[in-house]
Amino acid sequence: MSETNRTKASAGLPDEESDRIAELEARLMRLEGGPSLRARGRRMLDAVMPQEASHHFFNAGREHLLGMRAMVDFWLRRIDDMEERTTSEPARESIEID
Repeated sequence: MSETNRTKASAGLPDEESDRIAELEARLMRLEGGPSLRARGRRMLDAVMPQEASHHFFNAGREHLLGMRAMVDFWLRRIDDMEERTTSEPARESIEID
């Protein structure tokens, strides 16, 4: 390997280590240059599911989350109401003694 082909990270290493590093860097460039896993998954999903179905599933997921939010809000209100009842002073009752 010529001195001009070495990377700064491999400078000063024996030739076989420099060659291995250069090979790994080239492999990394090939891997990073391709489409991401997410993009490949999206392409595959688009091939088997129509866009309309995807839209419905997206909306269903949103509705599911809104339902969960409603449940959380309901229970938060109940907890707040219970805290208000326990922190407020109990009503005083007057008892007449004859």
